[in-house]
Amino acid sequence: MSPSSMSGDAFSSRRRGLLALAGLGMIAPVPLVRAVVAKQGGPLAAPASAVRAWARGGRVDYEVLYGRMALPLGRARHRWSHDGEHYRMSSEARATGLLSAIDGLSYVQRSEGRIRAWGLQPEHFEVERGGRRREWSEFDWGSGDVALYRDGEARHAPLRSGDQDVLSLWHQIGMVEPWAGEVSLTVVTGKSAAPSRLDYLPDEIVEVPAGRIDARHLRAAALDGSLVLEVWLAKESEHVPVRILMVDKKGETLDQRAQRIQVGSADDAVERNR
Repeated sequence: MSPSSMSGDAFSSRRRGLLALAGLGMIAPVPLVRAVVAKQGGPLAAPASAVRAWARGGRVDYEVLYGRMALPLGRARHRWSHDGEHYRMSSEARATGLLSAIDGLSYVQRSEGRIRAWGLQPEHFEVERGGRRREWSEFDWGSGDVALYRDGEARHAPLRSGDQDVLSLWHQIGMVEPWAGEVSLTVVTGKSAAPSRLDYLPDEIVEVPAGRIDARHLRAAALDGSLVLEVWLAKESEHVPVRILMVDKKGETLDQRAQRIQVGSADDAVERNR
């Protein structure tokens, strides 16, 4: 692709949407599903020992590649921290090179919530585009309701124990024991709370700029077919997401590959990079 083809006009709304999905974690409007199992923490409830072992903080930097030709599109960074009772995490994606001059090509997601015996319980989620907060969600677990705000207007959707937002989801599945068959739950994005199916695929070695990494391999698919995400979680780095592959209904792909992984507190951080 020539530099001239990377102009603002050529950068389609579909590509803008794909860049938005690069906010990690994942990352994108992955719909939610109603859990069939009515238990505390839902179908992805984690062992208490795994929750206690969750790293107090960390950061993953990614390269972002677009399309079948794996064209460089930008960079993404995911951060998280917690004190054992409350967590905070964010994911920021930005275009680089010629595309960095296009207004609005930055995307930030933030999630905050509590840590329960079975895992993460989001309380607030927001999306910022081009430096402005565009959508946000408030979770009311007492009443089983999530309020989805966009442009000052609110919509409501029901919640069940264990439902997640698109950022907290990838850490929650990293705490859970491997499962067989399909799992469904509700995943909240800035725009929606919709149904998704999660599958645990065979573990494999994934090659990213940070190295060859032994990883868990999972897939999340929107039930309406609008998006399929595959995520690889590093077994030896606290199950952080080291590769995230997204495919939309038209076959367009966005691939995030870890360049640098830093896990732990400021005193015991472990860093792995090229």
